[in-house]
Parts: sequence; C-alpha cells; structure tokens
Amino acid sequence: MNIDNTVLSALQAGRIVVGCMISEMRSPAIGPVLDAAGLDFMILDMEHGAFSYETVNDILLACRGTRVVPFVRVPEIRRECFQKPLDAGAFGVLVPRVEKREEVEEAVRYSRYAPEGDRGLSLRRAHGGFRKAPRDEFTDAANRRVMVMVQIETERGVRNIDSILETPGLDLVFIGPSDLAHSYGIGRANEMREEISRVVRTCAEKKIASGIHHADLSYVSELVRNGLQFVSCNTEIGALIGAFSDAAGMLRSPREAPK
Repeated sequence: MNIDNTVLSALQAGRIVVGCMISEMRSPAIGPVLDAAGLDFMILDMEHGAFSYETVNDILLACRGTRVVPFVRVPEIRRECFQKPLDAGAFGVLVPRVEKREEVEEAVRYSRYAPEGDRGLSLRRAHGGFRKAPRDEFTDAANRRVMVMVQIETERGVRNIDSILETPGLDLVFIGPSDLAHSYGIGRANEMREEISRVVRTCAEKKIASGIHHADLSYVSELVRNGLQFVSCNTEIGALIGAFSDAAGMLRSPREAPK
C-alpha cells in the first residue's frame, strides 16, 4: 500500500481528487483497473454493498503498488466496523448518516490511536506491510495518514453542519445527495441545492475538505467553484452500464433508424 495518503496530501494542497464508489464488484482487480483509468481513490461500500471483511481485505491488498487510495464506507459507528478495514489497509473511513458532533467524535475515537483516539493496536498487519515497526513511530504515522470522513445526507445533518465541522480530527465532509433529497422531500429541490452549496462554502471557510457522490459533472463543476475538492463521480456499476448503453445505442441506431 502507498505509505503516504496522496489524496490527503492533494486536498491539503488545494487540489481536486476524483474517484468512484465500488458497490458490487468483489474482484481484487478493481484497484488496478481504476489505477489504469487514472482515478485517485475508491470507496468500498460496506453500508449498502454485500462486501465481507475478507473480501474488503483482499481488495485493499490488491491496491498495493497502485496510485489508487482505498477508503471504506462503514455500515455503522461500531469499533469492529472501523478496526478491521483500517487494519487491512484502508486509508480512511466514510461514516454514513452523520447528524451531530457526538457521532463525529466517536468516529475519530475509533479511527485514531492514543492520544488522539482509542483505536486498538495490532502490528504486523496489512496496514503496516506486515513489517515490524517501533510502536510510537507507527501510530503517529497512522494518525497522520488515516482520514475520518463523515457523510451528510439528512436535513438534520445540514442544520448541524457548523458544530460537526468544529470536531477535532475531522478531515472531510461528504455530501450524499440521494438520501438528502429523500430527507428534504418533494418540492424542496432548490432549497436542498442551496443548502448543499452552503455546506461546501462553510467547509471551505473552516478549512475542512468537502466532497460529493454525483454523476452530473456540470453540477459538480459548480460546487468545485465553491470549494469542493473530493469527487466520487459514479459507481463502477453506473459507469459500466452507462458506457455499454451508450455504445449499444450508437451502434444500433444506424441500422434501426427509419428509412
């Protein structure tokens, strides 16, 4: 695995990073494939996806030597959900449906070693390349490398964004527009878009990186102008279906067009 978290370094330097969400494909080849595509990161979805810890471990190991930085969206805030992916080599966790500061504090606690948190220590694991390392040196480096990312996908989370951003140890706020639209309900789309822009601007003002999962790149470009840096531009399934659907439609259209 990359020793340095190149995504974190890019965000700190003010650059934009682009990746995708992995929702279904359980092959270790996915990391090298995304590397060939030129992506910066991937997020393995353990919230909605059916990935086991063993499968996540295999996929994370296969990212070793690639430029793709792997993250894991955990299913819930529970010690095991953080411990296993991080020990397997994930460079950070994405925590879904965060609505208040206390949840961020708990996520930080499970993600960071003492004195910044209370993550359990197990050396000679994949996260350290199975090599022996001085304990304090290893934990200090891990605390600098691992990212804590929280997902804002409810109206309550948006309302509490200021207190959420004040939590020590938070690295990134990630907007989930699908669940957010469901939370706001019918007839409030414009209000929701305005609030998303406000969240992005507030993050920029407080020097916390912001991101989103969205396939409408023209809309994402608007948010980038407001300070958004971290873009999950699709799922692997969405990209696959989109590319093949476009190709099939283009190839069939001349033959099937009316004469």
